[in-house]
Amino acid sequence: MAEKVIIETFGSITKVEMLHTLESNILENTFVVEAYEPFPGYHGENLPSDPIPHHIFLVTKKDYPEETILRVSQKIRKYFKHSFGARQGELHIFNSRLNCIRVKDLSSFELIPELQSCYQSEGIEFMRKRTYNNTGLIKINKYFELRELGDGIFKDLIDLQMFYLEIPDHLNWKLFEQITHSIKNNMDNRNFDAALGVLYRNDLTDVVRIYEKGCSLDKLKQIRKKYIEEIRRYHL
Repeated sequence: MAEKVIIETFGSITKVEMLHTLESNILENTFVVEAYEPFPGYHGENLPSDPIPHHIFLVTKKDYPEETILRVSQKIRKYFKHSFGARQGELHIFNSRLNCIRVKDLSSFELIPELQSCYQSEGIEFMRKRTYNNTGLIKINKYFELRELGDGIFKDLIDLQMFYLEIPDHLNWKLFEQITHSIKNNMDNRNFDAALGVLYRNDLTDVVRIYEKGCSLDKLKQIRKKYIEEIRRYHL
């Protein structure tokens, strides 16, 4: 069989996570949120447990264009001597939509204020500190590098525990939660985390993001089949 084509594209992921305000290791009077349970639907040996910042959200004062965040982050990497990943995103908390920079792969909480200072020196302004400790809906714009494993099933070549299942329709978050809950209640092996996504290809491709270490192709096919069946049932 011919090798599957690698797909490089942009898109977004929408998910719900447990969030809380960081009280230390931040610039004074700035709003920084940590996701301390990044994959709430999955319980496995590869979940992050070490005391480093895995998913940090620097809440900005205004909505900066995605290109601005990418260019500023690229510039900062030339003089900030530590590895990090950064993407534009939004948080839906306090019954409001807040703009943010999602930071990952930073090696220490102590580096957060230094990184914030770099963004400030490049003209990025941060929101004043607020206190939040609850679930929040998160949307992150990101770059994807994927390999197709089968019909409508893709493996992430950057985050190797991530898989994407193409679905035939766009879902709002409430309906997605209902469908996911129904699917998990009718599976013997329900240990996976699911989120909504969209890939920007020739047309918009709606997907379900699955997080599970070593998820088999057979299980991915089963999950995709169940999502398609449920979506068709809800759209009759």
